[in-house]
Amino acid sequence: MNRPTEGIATDGAHSIKNSLTSYRGVDLRTGEQLFREHIGNQTINIGEFLGVVEAVKYIIENDYHPKVVYTDSITAMAWIRNKKTASRKKYPNLKKAEIFLKAMSTQVDQIQVIHWNNDVWGETPADFGLK
Repeated sequence: MNRPTEGIATDGAHSIKNSLTSYRGVDLRTGEQLFREHIGNQTINIGEFLGVVEAVKYIIENDYHPKVVYTDSITAMAWIRNKKTASRKKYPNLKKAEIFLKAMSTQVDQIQVIHWNNDVWGETPADFGLK
């Protein structure tokens, strides 16, 4: 399968040195950064998950096509599919994301969340380059 050229690629990053977690999304067609957030000292899984949720929101709010989000995080994909995280962290934005996914379930279920295969395609265009 060729490297995807359409949809939204997302990624999360966590800097232990700076105690800062971030996520962002990039339009695969244009290379444009669609969103980027710093969320304080969270976990990489929280950053990856909230990046996918933000991409889903972006697709719904902007009638973006194709309705496809790419992430290299298996955990984020599972949390999106379940519309619930497995995190024990008490972070209000996690609860808000779960509520959004459940409330907008019909629209959310129309959006494909696909695993970005780093081994075949290289790092996602949304990668922060911190590895």
